[in-house]
Amino acid sequence: MTVSPAVLVRTVVASLALLGLACASGGVGANSKVYYATGGNAVTPDGLHQVKWEPFATTFVRPGAKLGGYDAVLLDAVTVSYQRPPRRNIMPGTGSMDANFSLSSSAIDHMKRYFKQAFTKELSRSNDFQIADAPGPNVLRISGHIVGLVITAPPQKDQLPTESVYTSSSGAMTLVLDAEDSVSGETLVRVGQRSPIAQGNGIGDFYNSNPVSNAGAVRQLFDSWASDLRRELDQFKSLPEIPET
Repeated sequence: MTVSPAVLVRTVVASLALLGLACASGGVGANSKVYYATGGNAVTPDGLHQVKWEPFATTFVRPGAKLGGYDAVLLDAVTVSYQRPPRRNIMPGTGSMDANFSLSSSAIDHMKRYFKQAFTKELSRSNDFQIADAPGPNVLRISGHIVGLVITAPPQKDQLPTESVYTSSSGAMTLVLDAEDSVSGETLVRVGQRSPIAQGNGIGDFYNSNPVSNAGAVRQLFDSWASDLRRELDQFKSLPEIPET
């Protein structure tokens, strides 16, 4: 099944509209019960049901799907989109939280490369999945989308020569990950998480905002997300099937 870019965008946006409904549960495992969320918006337009499931803030699944037969993952290039068109509506150095800076094309390319590296490295550690280079009947396709990107720290080129910018977060982004059957294109699991782009323990720990530190914060975030995805896929693979509602 081939999904057009327009349909994909509408589906991702519809899923994002449900992110605020998520509530993670504790202590899940192979024998854990999956609790389906209540409310009229608990099902996405493409038929995925929202569940309470760690480690992501929001998880949608296709009831009855079986991940046990998959033993490899194929990683797509991540897509990146801003929350709103980037612009500067303040002078550099004023520190307004309304700042909305754009990243250079090279910074976006670096972000995509960091993403690929982090997820390839982490998923290769799984005892249940190998990294594939082509679709197949036993291959899950992992499609990642960074949406709602907001950059609140000014790029170094926009700072005054004598100015240093210290921040607890240089922005925020939402990650949406789809685990799809690589042959049919059917989405089996979708997860979402919004996180600050921050170093250390996150908000409250100030650091000097510069290309090196900001890149490190992005890498740290991608490493965390990749670890969470491996954990989530391993959990669902251990189930005979994702429970029906």
